[in-house]
Amino acid sequence: MKNKIQVFFTLISLLITTQATAFSNPPDGTTYKSGQEILRTHNTIKSVSLRISLDDSLHGFIDSKLCSFCKTIRINITPETIAYDNNIKVPLQQAKRRIGQYATVIYDLKTRNISAIHW
Repeated sequence: MKNKIQVFFTLISLLITTQATAFSNPPDGTTYKSGQEILRTHNTIKSVSLRISLDDSLHGFIDSKLCSFCKTIRINITPETIAYDNNIKVPLQQAKRRIGQYATVIYDLKTRNISAIHW
């Protein structure tokens, strides 16, 4: 009787593990949706010619467009804005010397404050 019970539980555990594997590996081409949503908090502008206004207190703005047909938006430069030159952090004061150059600007969608400028 003891051997029959051991065989029974072994078969049950084998059945459970094979079913769990079948559910965790969906067939190719099958898409499952989770209950989670992606929240966008930041956006990026890739500007061919950056237009910057920046004062000595490191407050200012950038006027730019998300696309060539989009209307111009104004996003704010704050002292918390970080500037990068070839992925190396540089002082924000150098932004004045880079007016008119290609840049990527990352900003907060809600506050419209710039998080980072990459040249």
